[in-house]
Amino acid sequence: MPPSGFNKRSVQGSLQFIRGCYQDLLEEVRSGKHPTVEEAIEFELGQIKKALGQLHITPKGKLVKRKPRS
Repeated sequence: MPPSGFNKRSVQGSLQFIRGCYQDLLEEVRSGKHPTVEEAIEFELGQIKKALGQLHITPKGKLVKRKPRS
């Protein structure tokens, strides 16, 4: 059952987003892009924060760019 106020598709969309973030993080750690795992995690957290400011998950669970505020 999805958390209160969220439909199943929205939850699935957010989980897909999180999965992609972890996949990126794992690739970057394995490739040695970051000197330490801690720095890789900090970098990915910054990327997630940036994405959340620019993206929105629709009620149907689709990840889309946010419309600019007027």
